[in-house]
Amino acid sequence: MIVDRQFHNIKCDACGRLIDDETWYDDKDALTTQILNECNWIECEGRHYCDECWEYDDDDNIVTKDGRKWTDYDHKEIK
Repeated sequence: MIVDRQFHNIKCDACGRLIDDETWYDDKDALTTQILNECNWIECEGRHYCDECWEYDDDDNIVTKDGRKWTDYDHKEIK
């Protein structure tokens, strides 16, 4: 019998890198909370950024390589 099982990974919305090329996760909730924090990735309004695609500016806002700016405290986009 063939059995299908769905696995998850996170892809950076700026550069397209996967959070882990070799490991895929079956628990989507654990992936988005625990793994993001362990790898220094961030989530801002459903978008994910790897540790190489975000930084803080002089006002402690998050600036991502796709040209967006987010508040640090609640990760809401600044327009």
